[in-house]
Amino acid sequence: MIENSGDKLGMEIDNRIWVLDYVDKDEMHFYRKTDTYFSGKTASQDVDLVELPAIGQTLIVNGELQSAANDEYIYHEALVHPACLLNSKLEDVLIIGGGEGATLREVVKYSSVRSVTMVDIDKELVSLFSQTLNSWHKGSFQDKRAKLVFQDGRKFLEKTQEKYDVIILDLPTYFAEKSKASDPIQNLYSKQFYSICSSHLKKGGLLVTQASELTPLDWNGHALIRRTLARNFRSVISYSGFVPSFYTNWGFLLASQEMDLEKIGSSKIDALISKKRIGPKLSFFDGLTFVGMRSLSKELRKNISKKGNIILDDPSVIAPLKKN
Repeated sequence: MIENSGDKLGMEIDNRIWVLDYVDKDEMHFYRKTDTYFSGKTASQDVDLVELPAIGQTLIVNGELQSAANDEYIYHEALVHPACLLNSKLEDVLIIGGGEGATLREVVKYSSVRSVTMVDIDKELVSLFSQTLNSWHKGSFQDKRAKLVFQDGRKFLEKTQEKYDVIILDLPTYFAEKSKASDPIQNLYSKQFYSICSSHLKKGGLLVTQASELTPLDWNGHALIRRTLARNFRSVISYSGFVPSFYTNWGFLLASQEMDLEKIGSSKIDALISKKRIGPKLSFFDGLTFVGMRSLSKELRKNISKKGNIILDDPSVIAPLKKN
């Protein structure tokens, strides 16, 4: 049962309440708050659903901005559709994370999907979201093809015998410099975990993951995840998109064993959108958008291709990251 903790989010300045979005010790942003719809906590997470006029109804988990009504579709369409379009069959999909239901919402737009399993560790949080975030999930929790599993994502994959056409990892951001041996997020970004994911993909299957900020000033985290993923998949590509509520370009990684993802162009994406009859259901994503998201600067391409550490189950093997 979710415990109500009262409205503790925000600070008053000039008779207005402001929410602090802390990035790191050198950067933070403030958003004016006009209303609180919910403030409480599950057994493991603090949850706030508030109105921030600049970005709309906003979900904040453990003090970190997670999703905003005005632009969440950018993140979720970017995360879901490259992998789902490129898989020729797209019948069985696995989502790990994605508690607010927006990732699930995007997957069930495909008529070919016969089952989509969403695995999230926090049943209380998903229950809250299903009741309060209809503009995010749009009823996808009630879709007859959807199966909800409340369990650690890695433990689920270690036990199941199922294989999937697409695996979508919509997980909390991994920070190597903050990682501890007890942090379960560590084991959802490791080489060992990606190996498990690979073994649960059907032939022609794809994996996609959100992969941290991706800018000329902050690319180390993305590069670390990319190198790790590349140890398990033959083809891995980076792409990014600007999410206004995140105040930055957000990175994604798409991986395949059989497909040469570097050769995918705008005409291929647009042809698949037409074939799968999903165009009218997309607000953000199409072939030209994908080309733009793939067009990283020369500096970024060089930096994220550098050799370096990878993520293993034991965080002690990862040297502290330093900005170049």
